[in-house]
Amino acid sequence: MATYKGQDGVFQAIDPVGGSLGTVSNLKSWNISQTVDSIETSTMGATGDAKTFTTGQSSWTATCELLYDLSNAVQADLVLGETVDIKIWPNTVSNSESWAGSGIVTDTGQSGALGDMVGSSITVQGNGVLTTVA
Repeated sequence: MATYKGQDGVFQAIDPVGGSLGTVSNLKSWNISQTVDSIETSTMGATGDAKTFTTGQSSWTATCELLYDLSNAVQADLVLGETVDIKIWPNTVSNSESWAGSGIVTDTGQSGALGDMVGSSITVQGNGVLTTVA
């Protein structure tokens, strides 16, 4: 089993209108969350006291935390409401393992505190399937 250090992750993004995939600079962390809906299939008299379920539609979100730096064109292009393609590598772009998909930037935020750098957070709501390459 391959293991990775969190410090080696890469978050890439592209505005799908004529751009190319580029690396978001100053990445501090990334997260991918995948979920699937459950649909209740219980019927009266058939399942006794236990509910039954089947799977429904799936969805995913990707978030990243980074140091605020709009001189990085990729970071500057992650604008609220924009549709973007993303690719996340757990180690480096030289590895074959990654997650990729298209989504909408649904949340951005910046924060600062005394004794700390100004940070930024970005959330992409997946639009379609998240592709996993292993």
